Amino acid sequence: MTTKKLQYALVDWRIWPQWVLANAVAGAVALAVTGAIFRASSLDADLVVVVFGLLIGAALGTMHWLVLRRRIRQAYLWVVASVVGGVVLAMLSLAMGGAVGGLLGGLRIGAVLGIMQWLVLRRWISRAYLYLLASIGGFALALSAGEAVGFSLGGSAGWLAGGTILGIITGTITGAALVWLLHQPNSDK
Repeated sequence: MTTKKLQYALVDWRIWPQWVLANAVAGAVALAVTGAIFRASSLDADLVVVVFGLLIGAALGTMHWLVLRRRIRQAYLWVVASVVGGVVLAMLSLAMGGAVGGLLGGLRIGAVLGIMQWLVLRRWISRAYLYLLASIGGFALALSAGEAVGFSLGGSAGWLAGGTILGIITGTITGAALVWLLHQPNSDK
């Protein structure tokens, strides 16, 4: 029994670096593409918010699905939830007056995406609300750090680096929460 639990623990902890990498790729893609679209055209800030919301939802959903698909039944629902979260994020941002960066912007992104992902995760994990809290805190810290790096570099490199930093920090925090939740006795793996 101890050996079996240890094997599960090793498998579950391997999710964490995969989750961090998935978030880093999703953040880099979402911000690099958003930045390229922003620089290549004369989009106003409102449209950039919509593009970012759609891209971050689709990129995170797809990358997370790649990590979860062999571990959680109906993992495709994570993609749907993340894309819907991106759409809601875009609409909410427009309704609230456009882009908000830093801590407040991160709180908004983390809350919207986290709520949508929590709706899926709660089907398998009893205390999934802890993932929501990790998403809110993770995105708040990550967007602040990603913007600091991105603005200091500027240009294409800034968008790419900022997105990568965003993903690494968010993935580290939400990945740790996810792995911890999967180790809890009430989790259905």
